Amino acid sequence: MKEEKKVIKYIKPTNFAQRKLMIETYQKTHNISFSCRKARVSINTFRKWYPRYLEQGMQGIRRPKKHIRKNLGRVPEKYARRAIELKKKNPNWGRRTIASVIVKENNNKKVISPGGVQKVLERAGLWDKKKEIDI
Repeated sequence: MKEEKKVIKYIKPTNFAQRKLMIETYQKTHNISFSCRKARVSINTFRKWYPRYLEQGMQGIRRPKKHIRKNLGRVPEKYARRAIELKKKNPNWGRRTIASVIVKENNNKKVISPGGVQKVLERAGLWDKKKEIDI
């Protein structure tokens, strides 16, 4: 007996026309499932957009919210300076050791990762991007 593979269909994000049709249909019929079928969206989509419509009107459903992290990959200056300072004092220390020292100094609160330490040290010119391994 062969197992059937499930085909996962990609569903595009809704556009403004679909959201508008969904809400206008709902206001006329007060039937969520009918309005979602007519606009070809899921009920979860209705649950997401209708409260925004109630709060902000048509402007609320015009564009999706952007969820962009502003400080992606940025290490706070205080920790960057500390990582550089530790590397200069202890040139044999690696990124993990420096990260663990900084974390211990901050009551075991993870404030910087080993990768963050490496990026800071690369920018400061204290880290070789390609470390060669002698075998």
